[in-house]
Amino acid sequence: MLEIVFTIAIIIALLLFFGIPLETIFVVFASVILGLIAIALLLFILFFVITDISLLFRRRVKGVFLRIDDTDRWDHAVYSYEGQEYNCLFPAESFGRKRIYHEKQAYSLLISRNSKKHTAYDRHSLFIIAVGSAVSVIAAFALIAAAIFIRNGL
Repeated sequence: MLEIVFTIAIIIALLLFFGIPLETIFVVFASVILGLIAIALLLFILFFVITDISLLFRRRVKGVFLRIDDTDRWDHAVYSYEGQEYNCLFPAESFGRKRIYHEKQAYSLLISRNSKKHTAYDRHSLFIIAVGSAVSVIAAFALIAAAIFIRNGL
């Protein structure tokens, strides 16, 4: 983080040295930051659109919670259905984990219709998808409103 601050300070100093007005530097800097925020929001929206589409190709079953697997990049819940293990695609909740996940208890899951893929969405990931999709719609409208606002002149 400190490297980023030093880099920005050096860039601003060089721009001032070459005679670029401070107001122009701030406008360009603000434009770059807003552009990065817009790109992040677009990626956020794209992620939840793809996730929402993937829900269409799943079927609802009752699976039994087995354990939290912590061997991958993030902890995820593992469920059993008809003798097969299914990994939840979203990270396991870390806050209140003991209240959320109970071994040998049956939960509703959405599993892949493709028998080769052993992935699932549990109720917690469906809640995150619902909230994320709603926030994505709001973010999309905010981006459209910002684009119209900028296009029509500040």
